[in-house]
Amino acid sequence: MSLHLRLFSAFILAAVFFAASISVSLAETKKSYLILDSDGSQSFASLVQQAEDLAKESIARSFQENPALTEVTVIITADRRRQRVPVLRSRVSRRDWQKDARIEQWTRYFADAQLLLGFRDGNTSPANAGSSQAIGLPAASRSTSRQNDPGFRDD
Repeated sequence: MSLHLRLFSAFILAAVFFAASISVSLAETKKSYLILDSDGSQSFASLVQQAEDLAKESIARSFQENPALTEVTVIITADRRRQRVPVLRSRVSRRDWQKDARIEQWTRYFADAQLLLGFRDGNTSPANAGSSQAIGLPAASRSTSRQNDPGFRDD
């Protein structure tokens, strides 16, 4: 009786491992890094719009080309005056993308990209900070978040 019980439990254990390996192999993710060249004449808002369009295109194409993909991550980096800075990162599952393909809700925007790419100087008045609000981060919260950062230095 003990031998039958051991064989049965070994069979069940093997079936569970087999089923787990099949489900793991079916879950497939893709991460893409794309570079967007910026000309000197465009605004930061138009650069972000281009990055969103590129991310949306890339996600849709990835899901269309590979039916086994379950999640896609796209990181868009802008190149301006030989300076490369990440502008946004979009991560979405196939199920969520099929429900709603609006890129904004699956995207994290890097607010400091505007400053690092040279679209504005660091001493912007609140009246000129409207473009930072276009990417979802109020200008006042950036300096506060920097001061709360353990790496912040006020030399």
